Amino acid sequence: MGGITRLLLLLWAGVTVSTAMDLHKRIIGGRECPHNERLYHVKITDDADDILCGGSLISNQWFLTAAHCLQDSMTVFLGAHPGPEREVQITTHEIFRDNRDRPHDIMLVRLSHPTNIIPVRLPDCAHRPNIGDTVQIAGHGPTAAGPQGERDYIYLDEHVESSTLQCADTTVVDCQRVRDLVGYIDPDKLYQHLICGQRHGVDTCPGDSGGGVVYNGMIYGVISFGVKLAPACVDTDGYMDVCAYKDWIESKTGSIFTKIAKALSCVGCPKL
Repeated sequence: MGGITRLLLLLWAGVTVSTAMDLHKRIIGGRECPHNERLYHVKITDDADDILCGGSLISNQWFLTAAHCLQDSMTVFLGAHPGPEREVQITTHEIFRDNRDRPHDIMLVRLSHPTNIIPVRLPDCAHRPNIGDTVQIAGHGPTAAGPQGERDYIYLDEHVESSTLQCADTTVVDCQRVRDLVGYIDPDKLYQHLICGQRHGVDTCPGDSGGGVVYNGMIYGVISFGVKLAPACVDTDGYMDVCAYKDWIESKTGSIFTKIAKALSCVGCPKL
């Protein structure tokens, strides 16, 4: 095994290193989310009741998450923040596929019954975050790496998941480093649309996948993967770029929230 491969830990959609590795779920460098924020956060667990992924309600009956979160045994909870949470049923899911029938790591999931939880707004893609802007990420799970910054799964697996939703700020960065490293390991992933984030002392892991990347109260990204060197908090995260998939999202959900927002912001457009 080459030196780069030994050094590089690539956490990508569809890559399952081991069961324990999949349980690296935490927002490092975060804080408990305020009780009046992120009420739209969806918690997804597996058949062992371990945190599998997060998600974000974008309407009263649809939530957005990462496609690699899909499992036969997934259980969905609303109200995980600030609580009390309640299990809900889902009826269908939609994974984006491009005109070459290639799946992208973004998924819509439909609830069996509408909820009255206020969803997060879809992005204003004319005013998206630029490189250097601060965005917020969120997830459940242990809140620290090992004493020397280890990402070793045996050490991390001894930690319990956080009972509270953790929020952290990170900085939008250029995706070229991500694309270079992903291209070296898995070039087939380069067709997906990304925004990227990195900040010293802040990190995500697979259990945080699917959570929303939020800017000015709108969702601009879905946590997908990280390209990590051996210690935690030293490299870049890749998020699915919601603006690139917004038309698909609207076409699948038929969201009344989206239609109202468009009508209110459109001068001279026909009424709904």
